[in-house]
Amino acid sequence: MTARLTTEVVTDGEAVRGDVLRALETVYDDVIVADEDGTVPDCVVAVAPLSDADWESLGDRDGVPLVVLTTPTDAPGVRPRASEADATDVVVADEDRYTALANRVRGVVQGRRTRADSPTPDVPADGRYLRDLYDVATDETLSFEAKADRILGIGLDRLGVENAHLSTIDRDPERYEVVASVGELPIEPGELMELPTTFCRRTIESEDVLAFEHAAEQGWLGDPAYEANDIECYLGARITVGGSLYGTVCFMDRSPHGPFSEAEQAFVSLVARWLSHELERTRRGTALDALHDGTADLMRATTADSVCDTAAAVAVAALDAPRTRVWLVDDDPGTTLRAAASHGCPADPDPLDRADGQGTCLWDALDDGDLCQYDDADGLDGTGFAETTRSLVVVPLDTEGVLVAGSGTAAAFDDIDRSMAGMLGSNVVAALERTDWIDQLRTARERFSRMFESASDGLLLVEPDADSVVDCNDRVCELLGYDRATLRTVAPSTICRDDLADFQRLVATALDTGRARADELLLRHRDGSRIPVEVSAAELELDGTDHVLASIRDVRDRKHREQALSVFNRVLRHNIRNDMNVIIGRASMLEDAMASGDEQAHLARILDTARGLTELGEKARTFGQLDERDPDADSVEIGPLIDRVCDSLSEAYPDARITVRGDADAVAAVEPTLDVAIHELLENAIKHATTDAPTVAVDIDSDGDDVTVRVADEGLGLPEQDRAVLEGGSETPLDHGSGLGLWLANWVVTAAGGSITVREAGSDGSVVVLSLPVDRDATTRP
Repeated sequence: MTARLTTEVVTDGEAVRGDVLRALETVYDDVIVADEDGTVPDCVVAVAPLSDADWESLGDRDGVPLVVLTTPTDAPGVRPRASEADATDVVVADEDRYTALANRVRGVVQGRRTRADSPTPDVPADGRYLRDLYDVATDETLSFEAKADRILGIGLDRLGVENAHLSTIDRDPERYEVVASVGELPIEPGELMELPTTFCRRTIESEDVLAFEHAAEQGWLGDPAYEANDIECYLGARITVGGSLYGTVCFMDRSPHGPFSEAEQAFVSLVARWLSHELERTRRGTALDALHDGTADLMRATTADSVCDTAAAVAVAALDAPRTRVWLVDDDPGTTLRAAASHGCPADPDPLDRADGQGTCLWDALDDGDLCQYDDADGLDGTGFAETTRSLVVVPLDTEGVLVAGSGTAAAFDDIDRSMAGMLGSNVVAALERTDWIDQLRTARERFSRMFESASDGLLLVEPDADSVVDCNDRVCELLGYDRATLRTVAPSTICRDDLADFQRLVATALDTGRARADELLLRHRDGSRIPVEVSAAELELDGTDHVLASIRDVRDRKHREQALSVFNRVLRHNIRNDMNVIIGRASMLEDAMASGDEQAHLARILDTARGLTELGEKARTFGQLDERDPDADSVEIGPLIDRVCDSLSEAYPDARITVRGDADAVAAVEPTLDVAIHELLENAIKHATTDAPTVAVDIDSDGDDVTVRVADEGLGLPEQDRAVLEGGSETPLDHGSGLGLWLANWVVTAAGGSITVREAGSDGSVVVLSLPVDRDATTRP
């Protein structure tokens, strides 16, 4: 704003008067009402409807311009009265009517002042106009429409002509539409003209400014534009947006003008460039807004079809494309495209098969991975558009398919459209990948839900920080005596209050390491009773929050069985030991008292059987003690372990000789219970030797993967049933082997992840080979 205005407002309402003055103050630094201080106005403003008296008074203005504002409805009745009053211009508007009025007043006044002052064209005043242009162009508070009106007004003031306007041009069909207009000529925004009847048809053919100051003397007589518009002087320049023609900006007058200087033509060129920049910035901003909003919609889509439908709609808005379609690859080999979504198109076409040679432009973009643009797409097949399509943009969607935008106008898509299409394609690919992830997540959740509901153990999904039950299955509800809705309202700390510290430790361990286990926790039933349970816990992250999934198994029946078995085992071992001691003692006494050989043989048989049965009870006792070993011990040095076993056997079998050779420092990844297996194998070798002073050889070897222990004896070889026990670990009711000893050896070794094999050593005995996993951590320690 660089001017001051004195005006007179004629209207029948004070509210309307205020609206007019406020609008004028947006385009002038200072607005003075003439009838308040007696000054002559620069322009009279009248807002219809008016009384007859008001219309009559408007006819006596002494040459002061008159601008009349009316609505489209009232315009037919107002125009004749305005003509009688010799009005300079009539503004017909509904929306933003006062803004349109203010801009028209500014144009009329500036044109009048310029002609009255008759400035010399080459007066160096361009600095002021350039500053004004800069102020308008950098004012972020103004809309494009407001900026265009002000820039045109500045140009009107600079060039001293009657009218300045901005137009947009379509070449097919040849149509010319006014976008903004200021000045005295009755050219309205929105007005349509035939392009051949305008001087701008010549302007768009040149990169330079088209200028003439006296059309009748410069060869324009008989031109359709001259005959239709009666314009004598003209300055015009083409406007481009995104590298494509948008329209023109032109300045004109019905009277001849002095020769336009190079400075004036340069000024028009500058105005054209600034308008091009503002249009491109506005256009890009509008497209980015559409793309931004569309991207949010894409990321909210949960299926591939909804992504495609959204993408087709966004392409219409962001690319200003009349019709769009998304094609997706419909088979694993990638030889078929199906139409997944369309906008502005009839029913979806049939799938395109690569082998049929249709849709070449689509397959080219998909194969090359590059956006393809066709400015005149006549003759391209398989685009999927039934209407005539002159312009086409094909955007590859990675390997998923293509997005196609089409227009019936040639060269309809410019560099901005190309840029927006590329960004949209990237967002569509991301959205499709997200739907794949959603499908996988949905499948995983459905599978988890089925497992959750069908689990034989009770399941609690707990959020530790909130001390809340997020979900539970029917089994745990049955166990604790709640229905599902009620159990979700009970805090885990309440359910586990009897062993709260152990429960909290379990949860902390699960969150820290991912998994945790408690062999026994007490949970409270709804009726207050206590239920012993075994709990396995795992950490889960759901929606960014740490949870713990607890698998709960009722161990009441197991504990009852264990207690009964423990009592039975103790009683049985005690009774066997005591009763066998009585039998052995009495039989020994009878053996000493009897002289008959046959009787002595029978007593010897009784004593051997009794001692064997006592030994069997001791082995059962050993088996029961295996679970009492240190659960944290997970490796053992083989040499020292065998030495300890040999020491224990030397007391029971002083005549036996056990030799140990090989890698005594080898460390196996097994528990110390291995000594039970070694003991059983060595004792079995000693007991079944054919000499009174048996020799057993033990060889230890380690190859980095396994530790091998070979036990060689001097016996007659293992019976087939004993071999089956060692190598298979099973017994049948008809084949009991040698009892618990060898079975115990097999059980200990296989439980440690090892194996036992038996190799015949010929007539001199047997070789039992133990293969044990090596402790790799021990092999790396210094």
